[in-house]
Amino acid sequence: MRKRSMTALVASLLLLTACTAPAEKAEGQVPAADAEATDFQERADPAPESPNLLPDLDVSGLEETMPETDFAAFRAYLPVLTGEESFRWVAGPYDGYPDGDWEPFDAFMAAVHDRYWSDSEAENPPETLTLDRLAVADIVGGEEPELVLLLQDRGYNYLVFHRESGEVCGTSFSVRWLMDLQKSGIYMGSGGADVSYYYQLSFHDGRFWGEALGEKVVDRCQLNGMEVSEADFNTWYEENMTNDVTWYASDGAVIPENM
Repeated sequence: MRKRSMTALVASLLLLTACTAPAEKAEGQVPAADAEATDFQERADPAPESPNLLPDLDVSGLEETMPETDFAAFRAYLPVLTGEESFRWVAGPYDGYPDGDWEPFDAFMAAVHDRYWSDSEAENPPETLTLDRLAVADIVGGEEPELVLLLQDRGYNYLVFHRESGEVCGTSFSVRWLMDLQKSGIYMGSGGADVSYYYQLSFHDGRFWGEALGEKVVDRCQLNGMEVSEADFNTWYEENMTNDVTWYASDGAVIPENM
Protein backbone atom coordinates (compact mmCIF):
# COMPACT_ATOMS: atom_id res chain seq x y z
CA MET A 1 0.00 0.00 0.00
CA ARG A 2 2.77 2.40 0.92
CA LYS A 3 4.69 1.58 -2.26
CA ARG A 4 1.59 2.25 -4.35
CA SER A 5 1.08 5.59 -2.58
CA MET A 6 4.67 6.66 -3.21
CA THR A 7 4.34 5.68 -6.86
CA ALA A 8 1.23 7.82 -7.16
CA LEU A 9 2.97 10.73 -5.46
CA VAL A 10 5.97 10.57 -7.81
CA ALA A 11 3.66 10.40 -10.80
CA SER A 12 1.79 13.44 -9.52
CA LEU A 13 5.02 15.38 -9.06
CA LEU A 14 6.20 14.49 -12.56
CA LEU A 15 2.88 15.64 -13.99
CA LEU A 16 3.05 18.88 -12.02
CA THR A 17 6.61 19.52 -13.22
CA ALA A 18 5.62 18.90 -16.83
CA CYS A 19 2.76 21.37 -16.51
CA THR A 20 4.75 24.16 -14.87
CA ALA A 21 8.05 23.90 -16.78
CA PRO A 22 6.88 25.81 -19.90
CA ALA A 23 5.58 28.70 -17.76
CA GLU A 24 8.89 28.96 -15.93
CA LYS A 25 10.76 28.98 -19.23
CA ALA A 26 8.50 31.69 -20.64
CA GLU A 27 9.12 33.84 -17.60
CA GLY A 28 12.84 33.34 -17.92
CA GLN A 29 12.76 34.58 -21.50
CA VAL A 30 11.51 38.02 -20.46
CA PRO A 31 14.57 40.32 -20.15
CA ALA A 32 14.92 42.28 -16.93
CA ALA A 33 13.94 45.93 -17.39
CA ASP A 34 16.70 48.48 -17.08
CA ALA A 35 16.17 50.40 -13.85
CA GLU A 36 16.49 53.68 -15.74
CA ALA A 37 14.37 52.70 -18.74
CA THR A 38 11.13 54.51 -19.32
CA ASP A 39 7.84 52.64 -19.72
CA PHE A 40 7.78 52.98 -23.48
CA GLN A 41 11.38 51.74 -23.76
CA GLU A 42 10.49 48.60 -21.82
CA ARG A 43 8.07 47.61 -24.59
CA ALA A 44 10.59 48.15 -27.39
CA ASP A 45 10.61 44.37 -27.99
CA PRO A 46 6.97 43.23 -28.21
CA ALA A 47 5.64 39.76 -28.90
CA PRO A 48 6.56 38.27 -32.30
CA GLU A 49 3.08 39.05 -33.63
CA SER A 50 2.98 42.77 -32.94
CA PRO A 51 -0.47 44.30 -33.50
CA ASN A 52 -1.14 46.83 -36.23
CA LEU A 53 -1.62 50.03 -34.23
CA LEU A 54 -2.62 52.12 -37.28
CA PRO A 55 -5.75 50.24 -38.43
CA ASP A 56 -7.18 53.26 -40.27
CA LEU A 57 -4.19 53.52 -42.61
CA ASP A 58 -5.57 52.92 -46.13
CA VAL A 59 -2.58 51.88 -48.22
CA SER A 60 -4.60 51.43 -51.43
CA GLY A 61 -6.10 54.90 -51.00
CA LEU A 62 -2.64 56.44 -50.61
CA GLU A 63 -1.42 54.58 -53.70
CA GLU A 64 -4.18 56.19 -55.75
CA THR A 65 -3.40 59.76 -54.71
CA MET A 66 0.35 59.86 -54.04
CA PRO A 67 2.90 60.42 -56.81
CA GLU A 68 4.52 57.10 -57.70
CA THR A 69 7.92 58.01 -56.24
CA ASP A 70 6.39 59.24 -52.98
CA PHE A 71 4.30 56.10 -52.60
CA ALA A 72 7.36 53.92 -53.19
CA ALA A 73 9.15 55.80 -50.39
CA PHE A 74 6.10 55.43 -48.13
CA ARG A 75 5.84 51.71 -48.83
CA ALA A 76 9.46 51.22 -47.71
CA TYR A 77 8.41 52.41 -44.22
CA LEU A 78 5.23 50.31 -44.16
CA PRO A 79 6.69 47.28 -42.28
CA VAL A 80 7.54 49.62 -39.41
CA LEU A 81 4.06 51.16 -39.38
CA THR A 82 2.32 47.79 -39.32
CA GLY A 83 4.53 46.46 -36.51
CA GLU A 84 6.33 43.87 -38.63
CA GLU A 85 9.71 45.59 -38.21
CA SER A 86 11.30 47.75 -35.55
CA PHE A 87 12.92 51.16 -35.93
CA ARG A 88 15.75 52.87 -34.11
CA TRP A 89 14.24 55.49 -31.79
CA VAL A 90 16.82 58.27 -31.80
CA ALA A 91 17.04 61.71 -30.25
CA GLY A 92 15.27 64.69 -31.76
CA PRO A 93 16.39 68.32 -31.49
CA TYR A 94 14.88 68.71 -28.00
CA ASP A 95 15.70 65.31 -26.47
CA GLY A 96 18.35 65.28 -23.77
CA TYR A 97 18.35 69.07 -23.45
CA PRO A 98 20.65 70.81 -22.65
CA ASP A 99 23.61 68.40 -22.99
CA GLY A 100 22.10 66.03 -25.56
CA ASP A 101 22.47 62.99 -23.29
CA TRP A 102 19.87 60.59 -24.70
CA GLU A 103 20.29 56.88 -25.47
CA PRO A 104 18.71 55.49 -28.67
CA PHE A 105 16.94 52.13 -28.59
CA ASP A 106 15.17 49.68 -30.90
CA ALA A 107 11.40 50.03 -30.82
CA PHE A 108 8.20 48.85 -32.43
CA MET A 109 5.09 50.99 -32.84
CA ALA A 110 3.86 49.51 -29.55
CA ALA A 111 6.50 51.65 -27.84
CA VAL A 112 4.97 54.74 -29.48
CA HIS A 113 1.56 53.79 -28.07
CA ASP A 114 3.12 53.28 -24.64
CA ARG A 115 4.83 56.65 -24.75
CA TYR A 116 1.53 58.43 -25.07
CA TRP A 117 -0.79 56.17 -23.09
CA SER A 118 1.07 53.98 -20.56
CA ASP A 119 1.00 56.69 -17.89
CA SER A 120 -2.36 58.11 -18.92
CA GLU A 121 -5.06 58.65 -16.31
CA ALA A 122 -7.74 58.10 -18.94
CA GLU A 123 -10.31 55.54 -17.85
CA ASN A 124 -10.31 53.76 -21.20
CA PRO A 125 -7.16 54.63 -23.17
CA PRO A 126 -7.35 53.65 -26.84
CA GLU A 127 -5.85 50.34 -27.89
CA THR A 128 -4.52 51.78 -31.16
CA LEU A 129 -3.02 55.02 -32.44
CA THR A 130 -5.07 57.63 -34.30
CA LEU A 131 -3.40 58.93 -37.45
CA ASP A 132 -4.41 62.46 -38.38
CA ARG A 133 -2.24 62.88 -41.49
CA LEU A 134 1.07 61.95 -43.09
CA ALA A 135 3.59 63.39 -45.53
CA VAL A 136 6.49 62.05 -47.58
CA ALA A 137 9.28 64.49 -48.45
CA ASP A 138 13.05 64.80 -48.48
CA ILE A 139 13.23 67.22 -45.57
CA VAL A 140 16.81 66.53 -44.42
CA GLY A 141 18.55 66.40 -47.80
CA GLY A 142 19.35 62.70 -47.66
CA GLU A 143 19.27 59.94 -50.24
CA GLU A 144 15.71 58.87 -49.40
CA PRO A 145 12.60 60.87 -48.43
CA GLU A 146 11.39 61.01 -44.84
CA LEU A 147 7.97 59.94 -43.60
CA VAL A 148 6.18 62.28 -41.20
CA LEU A 149 3.10 61.23 -39.21
CA LEU A 150 0.84 63.47 -37.17
CA LEU A 151 -0.91 61.44 -34.45
CA GLN A 152 -3.92 62.73 -32.53
CA ASP A 153 -2.84 60.84 -29.41
CA ARG A 154 -2.26 62.84 -26.21
CA GLY A 155 -2.84 66.25 -27.70
CA TYR A 156 -1.26 65.63 -31.13
CA ASN A 157 2.35 64.59 -31.69
CA TYR A 158 4.55 64.13 -34.74
CA LEU A 159 6.69 61.12 -35.63
CA VAL A 160 9.48 61.60 -38.16
CA PHE A 161 11.08 58.57 -39.81
CA HIS A 162 14.38 58.68 -41.69
CA ARG A 163 16.23 55.88 -43.50
CA GLU A 164 20.00 55.81 -43.04
CA SER A 165 22.13 53.00 -44.56
CA GLY A 166 19.11 50.71 -44.72
CA GLU A 167 18.08 51.35 -41.10
CA VAL A 168 14.92 53.25 -40.19
CA CYS A 169 15.41 55.87 -37.48
CA GLY A 170 12.58 57.79 -35.88
CA THR A 171 11.90 60.51 -33.35
CA SER A 172 8.93 62.45 -31.97
CA PHE A 173 7.97 66.11 -31.77
CA SER A 174 5.28 67.90 -29.83
CA VAL A 175 2.78 69.39 -32.27
CA ARG A 176 3.83 72.95 -31.38
CA TRP A 177 7.46 72.28 -32.33
CA LEU A 178 7.10 70.99 -35.89
CA MET A 179 4.58 73.38 -37.38
CA ASP A 180 4.35 74.61 -41.00
CA LEU A 181 6.82 71.97 -42.21
CA GLN A 182 8.36 72.90 -45.56
CA LYS A 183 9.66 70.61 -48.28
CA SER A 184 13.07 72.11 -47.58
CA GLY A 185 12.95 70.86 -43.98
CA ILE A 186 12.41 74.31 -42.48
CA TYR A 187 9.75 74.35 -39.76
CA MET A 188 8.33 76.59 -37.06
CA GLY A 189 8.23 76.11 -33.31
CA SER A 190 5.61 78.05 -31.42
CA GLY A 191 6.42 79.60 -28.06
CA GLY A 192 2.91 81.00 -27.69
CA ALA A 193 0.93 83.87 -29.18
CA ASP A 194 3.15 86.07 -31.39
CA VAL A 195 6.25 84.00 -30.53
CA SER A 196 7.65 81.95 -33.42
CA TYR A 197 11.00 80.24 -33.93
CA TYR A 198 12.26 78.86 -37.25
CA TYR A 199 14.60 75.91 -37.70
CA GLN A 200 16.23 73.75 -40.37
CA LEU A 201 15.79 70.03 -39.71
CA SER A 202 18.77 67.75 -40.39
CA PHE A 203 19.98 64.26 -39.55
CA HIS A 204 23.59 63.42 -38.73
CA ASP A 205 25.65 61.70 -36.03
CA GLY A 206 22.79 59.29 -35.42
CA ARG A 207 20.12 61.83 -34.43
CA PHE A 208 17.91 64.68 -35.65
CA TRP A 209 18.97 68.30 -35.23
CA GLY A 210 17.23 71.65 -35.55
CA GLU A 211 19.44 74.54 -36.66
CA ALA A 212 18.05 77.91 -35.52
CA LEU A 213 17.38 80.19 -38.49
CA GLY A 214 15.33 83.03 -37.09
CA GLU A 215 12.63 84.15 -34.72
CA LYS A 216 9.80 86.64 -34.47
CA VAL A 217 8.60 87.75 -31.04
CA VAL A 218 5.74 90.23 -31.48
CA ASP A 219 7.48 92.84 -33.69
CA ARG A 220 11.10 91.94 -32.83
CA CYS A 221 12.74 89.91 -35.57
CA GLN A 222 16.00 87.99 -35.91
CA LEU A 223 17.65 86.09 -38.75
CA ASN A 224 20.82 84.06 -38.20
CA GLY A 225 21.19 85.56 -34.75
CA MET A 226 21.03 89.19 -35.93
CA GLU A 227 18.31 91.77 -35.46
CA VAL A 228 16.51 92.62 -38.72
CA SER A 229 13.61 94.80 -39.69
CA GLU A 230 10.15 93.33 -39.90
CA ALA A 231 10.17 94.02 -43.65
CA ASP A 232 13.38 92.00 -44.09
CA PHE A 233 11.96 89.18 -41.98
CA ASN A 234 8.76 89.13 -44.05
CA THR A 235 10.84 88.89 -47.23
CA TRP A 236 12.72 85.91 -45.77
CA TYR A 237 9.43 84.35 -44.73
CA GLU A 238 7.96 84.62 -48.23
CA GLU A 239 11.08 83.03 -49.69
CA ASN A 240 11.29 80.15 -47.24
CA MET A 241 7.89 79.41 -45.70
CA THR A 242 5.52 79.09 -48.66
CA ASN A 243 6.28 75.57 -49.90
CA ASP A 244 4.57 73.28 -47.39
CA VAL A 245 4.82 69.51 -47.63
CA THR A 246 1.75 67.77 -49.05
CA TRP A 247 -0.32 66.18 -46.31
CA TYR A 248 -2.52 63.11 -46.79
CA ALA A 249 -5.34 61.86 -44.60
CA SER A 250 -5.22 58.22 -43.50
CA ASP A 251 -7.58 57.29 -46.36
CA GLY A 252 -5.33 58.90 -48.96
CA ALA A 253 -7.26 62.16 -49.43
CA VAL A 254 -5.06 65.20 -50.00
CA ILE A 255 -5.53 67.71 -47.17
CA PRO A 256 -5.87 71.32 -48.36
CA GLU A 257 -3.19 73.77 -47.25
CA ASN A 258 -3.58 75.51 -43.89
CA MET A 259 -5.87 72.79 -42.56
